[in-house]
Amino acid sequence: MASGNYLVLKVNGQEAYVRKDRLDELRKVDGVVFDCDGVLVDVRGSYNRAISKTSAYILEGLTGIPVDENFVSDEVIFLFRRTGGFNCDRDTVYGIVMFMLMKLPEEIRMKLRKLVQTVEWQPDAFERFSRLKKLVKETLKPVELNEKFFEGFVDELKKFTERLDASGVDSVDRDLAPHRSVSQDDFYTSIKRFLLYPGDVGESVVSTVFEEFFCGPALFKKTYGIEPKFNSAPGMVENETVIIQAETLDRLAAVLGKRNIGIASGSRFEPRRQVLNGLLSKFNREALVFVEVVEKAERELSNSDCAEVNLKKPHPFSLIKSAEGFGGFVYALYVGDSMEDALMVEEARKRDPRYLFAGVYRFSGVDDVVRRIFLNSDCDMVIPSVNELPFVLEKVRRLKN
Repeated sequence: MASGNYLVLKVNGQEAYVRKDRLDELRKVDGVVFDCDGVLVDVRGSYNRAISKTSAYILEGLTGIPVDENFVSDEVIFLFRRTGGFNCDRDTVYGIVMFMLMKLPEEIRMKLRKLVQTVEWQPDAFERFSRLKKLVKETLKPVELNEKFFEGFVDELKKFTERLDASGVDSVDRDLAPHRSVSQDDFYTSIKRFLLYPGDVGESVVSTVFEEFFCGPALFKKTYGIEPKFNSAPGMVENETVIIQAETLDRLAAVLGKRNIGIASGSRFEPRRQVLNGLLSKFNREALVFVEVVEKAERELSNSDCAEVNLKKPHPFSLIKSAEGFGGFVYALYVGDSMEDALMVEEARKRDPRYLFAGVYRFSGVDDVVRRIFLNSDCDMVIPSVNELPFVLEKVRRLKN
């Protein structure tokens, strides 16, 4: 959609955009559901860094090559999220690790495959990873490689994201598969089995390492009931800062009513509670949907249908579940920071046309790029951050037809 089809508002020195053909619906918005990460909470120093550090840690352990823990940039992470299939940051780690390992010289891949196959299987992720790491250090000597090896493929990694889609991890496997020889196929399959991804925390190397780095020891044990083994340092969650201001929620409550403010997030409740703290009391408790609620519904449906069910974004389950907590609404606006959020609203709208989407761009790390993508995707509203939302809604309500 051309920018001329948007009403442009100046808010706190920045630009907010409202589709002119959506003004009637936006005037009637009486419920708002927020994504959490990147919307209510600035996660650039937590989730983004946990992605990079986890990727570097696993790559270094599997190859013996020193890897800069900051080699994955915010731009690369955004490019994964832009596909609509990587709202789960562990999926992004998997995509990065598998792509980079496939760039190893064939001789090293074959040596690593043999080492993986000789490691006695251990269900515990730490034991399994530690044994292979020790073997790699003792026997794999990639003398022709240095700490800059993986950095040399970052540009190719960016191009790789262009071939991915909303199916996430499946699109990683589909894209890499057609380019593999028989020996490459054996290597890829062996590594995938070793990492056990997707898989649960405690069993999957990717899931466990990521959550330990993100949470830190105390929160990791509280959240998962498992003793941390990979990380004893403070969690990156401590780097997070709150975006949403109490005044913003109070102002929204004055317009919408407190009952009509909710959260539909792909993150876990405890880390979000720890960061948002007292601000959670300003939301309707019945409209709070975190990933634990989604996973419970998945288990229940899987048991009854005898088939695995995926209700995570971009499936609209969490958004619809949150909006149900309002007890009724005319129009519900979902506020997110990724194309996966926009796709979720599209799916929800197929079931109920009363859902609208607002994309926020200021805390992405690539602000101009995100703003342009949201505008080109015909989003109903594009705003700098959640703190400009009350002003925009009030302005829209005052506009004459």
